[in-house]
Amino acid sequence: MKFDCIEKALKWLFYRYGGVVAKQPWPFFIVPILITAGLSVGLFTHFSKESDPETLYGPDRTYSRRNRAYIEDVYSNAVDEDMLARHKTRVGIWGHVIITPTIGSNVLTIQVLNEVLRLHDTITNVTFTLDGESYRFSDLCIQWKNECLENELLVLLNYTAENVVSTPLTYPVYSLPTGEILFIGTQLGGVSLTADGRIMNASAMQLVYNLRYNTDDELEKGFLWEKQFLRTLEDFETDEVTVYRQISHSFELEIDESSSITFELVVEVGVIIVTFSVLSAFSFDWVRTKPILACLGVLTAGLALASTFGLFSFIGIPYATVAGAVTFLIFGIGVDDMFVMMSAWRLTSAYKTTKERMKDAFEEAALSITITTITDILAFSIGCVSQFYSIRLMCMYAAVSVIFAYIYMITFFAACMVFIGHREEKNRHAITLQKVLPKKNAPSKCYYICCAGGSSDTPVDEQADGKLSDTGVMIFFKKYYGPFITHWVSVVVVIILYFGYLGVGIWGFTTLEEGFDFSTIGVDNSYLNEYYGVEESYFKVYGPDMSIVATEELSYWDTDIQEELENTMAKLEDSKYFYNSSLSISWLREYLKFLNFLGITNPSKETFLQVLREQFLSIPVFEQFVPDIIFDSTNSSIISSRFYVIGKNLATTVQTRDMFVEIRNIVDDSSLELITFNGYAIWVMEQLVAIRPITIQTLGIGIAAMFVISLLLIPHPVCSIIVTLALVSTLIGIIGYMAIWNIVLDSISLLSLILALGFSVDYSAHITYAFVSSSAKTRRQRSIFALYSLGAPTLQGATSTILAVSVLSGSFSYIYRTFFSTMVLVVSIGATHGLVFLPVFLMLFVPIKNPCQKQDKKANAYDQEQELPSTDNPVFNLQEQ
Repeated sequence: MKFDCIEKALKWLFYRYGGVVAKQPWPFFIVPILITAGLSVGLFTHFSKESDPETLYGPDRTYSRRNRAYIEDVYSNAVDEDMLARHKTRVGIWGHVIITPTIGSNVLTIQVLNEVLRLHDTITNVTFTLDGESYRFSDLCIQWKNECLENELLVLLNYTAENVVSTPLTYPVYSLPTGEILFIGTQLGGVSLTADGRIMNASAMQLVYNLRYNTDDELEKGFLWEKQFLRTLEDFETDEVTVYRQISHSFELEIDESSSITFELVVEVGVIIVTFSVLSAFSFDWVRTKPILACLGVLTAGLALASTFGLFSFIGIPYATVAGAVTFLIFGIGVDDMFVMMSAWRLTSAYKTTKERMKDAFEEAALSITITTITDILAFSIGCVSQFYSIRLMCMYAAVSVIFAYIYMITFFAACMVFIGHREEKNRHAITLQKVLPKKNAPSKCYYICCAGGSSDTPVDEQADGKLSDTGVMIFFKKYYGPFITHWVSVVVVIILYFGYLGVGIWGFTTLEEGFDFSTIGVDNSYLNEYYGVEESYFKVYGPDMSIVATEELSYWDTDIQEELENTMAKLEDSKYFYNSSLSISWLREYLKFLNFLGITNPSKETFLQVLREQFLSIPVFEQFVPDIIFDSTNSSIISSRFYVIGKNLATTVQTRDMFVEIRNIVDDSSLELITFNGYAIWVMEQLVAIRPITIQTLGIGIAAMFVISLLLIPHPVCSIIVTLALVSTLIGIIGYMAIWNIVLDSISLLSLILALGFSVDYSAHITYAFVSSSAKTRRQRSIFALYSLGAPTLQGATSTILAVSVLSGSFSYIYRTFFSTMVLVVSIGATHGLVFLPVFLMLFVPIKNPCQKQDKKANAYDQEQELPSTDNPVFNLQEQ
């Protein structure tokens, strides 16, 4: 089997293509500009944003989404008018406040409660105007028995601060004289109790204001009320208490705030990348120096980004904060490809025509960037089918941006190379464009430093002049670093370092935890972060409430059914994640007590249902269960009902995940058809449950796909295996060191791991392809040549990528900071594999000849002409094979 057949065909194709571009560069220069200009119009006419957390961060097709669809379908009529907070199936529309005293530590003092009541009055009078009509809380609130849902603690005190002295408050429940039980566990935090269970002190109070959200009109009005709520509380002045606020749209607003800082960061990264590229391309050979070409290379990446964002705007794909990270990524990838192209140009003979040099450069470089582009696109394409919309969105942006960057690199940038090549061919100055003399013919020292460069008019000194094409970094890799890293002492040290790196990575890999911190959604020092900080301190003891829903028609009067339901509830209440039966909500328990009070035992179906409808559910204290019991159209059977358990001490997201897994397992183990649900389950709990298996599946598919691509495009099967093993090794290191850096596994860090699939192969593929394409006679010389020819662009590409994302290190957004941290790991570990580990392992394990491969006489002629380091030097002596 000939493993190089695809490689040879592509090299021949690019060789011809380079000549076409050199012959007619202007169409390749103008068309990308026109395409970008046309597509960019979409940014001004069709641009849209997505910031809903459930949409972005909740996995698709999950257990909770199916359950919510069922509940909203079956229970919709039961909650159209009257509902309690526990009946909500979505996050809804609401405003929350947490109040702490500024002096002392007890919120249950008359002085503090008077301020709380003043705050409550301010909130209920928050007013906005829409279409000429004014609306306030009482016009929009969720109602129960035609009254707004109120905060139980304030109702208990009859909205009078002085009543706190005469009211013996118990916690977390308080029994009213009517028999009704008020749960105040989520309204008071930091509670100290007396020996008989009465409240002695409370450090914080939480008030909740729920609004209706069933129609688009209610959603619009609710959002306007929320924004006015935030403004009102921001202006609320008090010396007695500190007020922390949150609304249901706080996540969206904070995400929008995160994205609003992107433009400034893009400008900053553009300046950094341009500066780095110019410095990297600069030399004091004023003909061969290419600062202008470097700027055009950065512009190429900019054109790709503008085309992508404009195209997506036209076709209706929204922008999200996570997609903003693509901007920094593409600058890194585009500049990386630019360095590879410029390095290939330098390796061509300065005495050839521009057309011939373009052919030679494209023959070598275009295939290399094609391989890395395909691997990048493949990695992003895998992410495009992720269950997380945020990942799909970013990977779609990234994949299309990479495609545009590649197309513009081999068209627009290639045309720019032709223009620069013609200037260089005529020995013109890179800045003034005036024809200048070579260095050796410089008439003065000043002319030598500021003007001279290029080649002699005749090729008699081609080898000497040719060396001027090598940059200082290329010379460093060829004469110093390459011989050093391939010396047997260095080889031993590299192997020891590698296994040390791998051991630490594996250890970290085993300790990586899933997590999701609500306070990381927005920007630093925002009101939302402050709210969640206080909430975590005081209000993680109780909640969330989880519903258990019977989805089949059950004979609730049957003692066997009653026993099975009771056993399921008892298992949950015995779990460390839930409180016991004193806090659970079960209509069946209360009804059986009611029947026992009436002296009814073993009722028939008719008696059970008749007493339930006509007596039990008509008693005020039991009316709360009406939305929890769904009768059929004839009221002759119960087609569904639900019960509730309360979460206990769920201080971390990992504990919340474990609770969610446990309740699902217990419910699934029941012989009855039961499901469980909570309004936050879709984008918080489900993400925590799904993230690890999705990560394993995504990376597994990616590794297999990368192996296939490497096998097709790198003309040596052993090299393909080594590239794949390097990818696995890189991923282990990235994941392991993420854990050591305290980066948790969530949808944001998973994005970076998907990026790692492409980047890790990039660095390995560049070096491996250069190694296998070299015509050097020994393994060591091939490793040195690989470092000499592509070590510089690999190092420059890694540096440019880190610089591109470096501006994110000081970002106010957790999303961008996490992206920066993981990308630093991806690039540094990937580049270390390409520049340190791979040259050694390629030298040790890849056979010197592929028996199925005939040497291409035209390929790599330059490395045959160049003087590689002498293997006779005892400092660098290593037995050749």
